[in-house]
Amino acid sequence: MASPEQKAEHNRLAQARWRERHAMKRFAAQQISNAILRRQWTDETIAELASALTSVLNSAGIVALRRALKPKTPKEMAAIQKKTFRQEQALWLREHRGQTAKDFRRLSMEDLTAWRKPKAEAALAAERRGWERDPPGQEWPEHLCGLSDAEYVAYASVLRRKATARP
Repeated sequence: MASPEQKAEHNRLAQARWRERHAMKRFAAQQISNAILRRQWTDETIAELASALTSVLNSAGIVALRRALKPKTPKEMAAIQKKTFRQEQALWLREHRGQTAKDFRRLSMEDLTAWRKPKAEAALAAERRGWERDPPGQEWPEHLCGLSDAEYVAYASVLRRKATARP
């Protein structure tokens, strides 16, 4: 059995390795943050960002990041639009009993816009109430581009809570 001095030395070395490993991750995170926040992105900035990401992500993470950054193909975009259309059509049919999918497709753009507008206004009003409720008294931002980083994180957390609260 190891003596208390040997255990203490082993723990000290393990802690030093842990601190070194996490110091490198913090350094890489700082490099990523600095590169992202630059006003202009040069080829050098992109290379620095790629290097920092490579030091943090494993190969599976890099593959997932590449997949997420890859632009959608026209076929993928068509599938997304079709899915959105089907969801909107299903909602319209639930609200208009006795109507058919053919009736939905026959709607003019003005009729469809008139049907969508109150729903968008209600969703925006609910989002505004959620924002102003948590934290209390916080002013609703008219445009999201004017938010600070901290405010945007708070906004995103409100949206996440709202999404998980619904069944």
